[in-house]
Amino acid sequence: MDTDEITLVHQGFPKAKYVRLRVDGGWLRRESRGSASGTPRQSAKDYGSPTEAAYALDKETRKRMNDGFVMLRDPADAAVGEPVLVAAAPNRCSSAALDVHPQGHTLVVGTTLKEAYGAEIHLIDVATGVRRLVHTEPAGERQTFLHAVRFHADGQGVVYALNGETRYLDLADGRSRTLASYEQWQTADFNPFCLQPSWDRARRRLLVFDAGNRVRVLDDAGEPLLDLDVAQRPECRAGALSPSGRLLALAFGMEPAHVEVWDVDTGRQVQRHRFPFPFPENRGSAGCGGVDVLDFDPTERYVIANGGFAEGPFSMALDTGALAWAVPDPHRTDRWGTCYAWAFSPDGTRLAVGERGTVVLRDPATGAEAPVPQLHTGTGRAYRVTYTDAGDLLVCGGDSGRIVVLRA
Repeated sequence: MDTDEITLVHQGFPKAKYVRLRVDGGWLRRESRGSASGTPRQSAKDYGSPTEAAYALDKETRKRMNDGFVMLRDPADAAVGEPVLVAAAPNRCSSAALDVHPQGHTLVVGTTLKEAYGAEIHLIDVATGVRRLVHTEPAGERQTFLHAVRFHADGQGVVYALNGETRYLDLADGRSRTLASYEQWQTADFNPFCLQPSWDRARRRLLVFDAGNRVRVLDDAGEPLLDLDVAQRPECRAGALSPSGRLLALAFGMEPAHVEVWDVDTGRQVQRHRFPFPFPENRGSAGCGGVDVLDFDPTERYVIANGGFAEGPFSMALDTGALAWAVPDPHRTDRWGTCYAWAFSPDGTRLAVGERGTVVLRDPATGAEAPVPQLHTGTGRAYRVTYTDAGDLLVCGGDSGRIVVLRA
């Protein structure tokens, strides 16, 4: 973290443990206590320069967070954009598979074990940072990649994507049941690293990908509302439900790529457009030709997308297929900006875009950067950005393994 001082706490013990780390010139000073009122134990080490001491502080912070320590702040004491919780995903894993409870009090994070053999799902209490293991996938002969975790609307269950399976985990009894399942290149042409299950805004309709190249939208009871056979199309690369759950968008192919929009209730295709990439095809960039991530804007009049690897976002008008706006790269003129994930605020006024170690707030109607400072997260590539339903907190995760909850 970009700081010269940090206080960490671990409340997973009968008495909370505290440690304060502080850079003092070339020294790193440490003060630890076994409780809030306990007698502090102090130590210090000279690293020769403020830069080396700052590196040592960051290294020890990461180690202690991996052991379950967190940085906490009362949301009432935090300014907008400041963290109220900074933690690490368990098992020294990426924090990309991350979600927040609809009421904002709990995080769920999915992690893989050593070399991706075995996986775990943990809950993290936002107020205390305490972790709780709720599900384990044992190691077997094949690797177990846990791609996504998403809370159910009632917060009592979690939908998660494990390899090509979409499952529902009941948090009350710990039981897991399968909602959809395929084997890549055997029972379906889907790529589980590209396609993950996703909810509508109310978390009442769920998009899943199933064997036989079936794309399904399930209702709250797990029954199909829409069942599409996409076997005769180019590879499906991305999909999303609109906020209301009324529309489904799917992106197919690489060069050229096209997007289809379906009415979930009637089963009719309502739009089909070749995606209007801002730059010419065959330009040698990884972003050319394919849609990597897809979503609807809050008005359901536009589709937001990424192209190729982490280029975007850009917006297409649903009625005409025309490019509405695109975020340019600040340094290179032949490609879009860098984007790993995004989320719309619940009131639809902000588009939070995850970049490398930062989140940028943009205008959803134009893509223009909002006149506020970038939010620094320390998450590395911010592969997961999501708001609480109340819009008061912004949760970020990425490939560094750090989890950051910011006051929004």
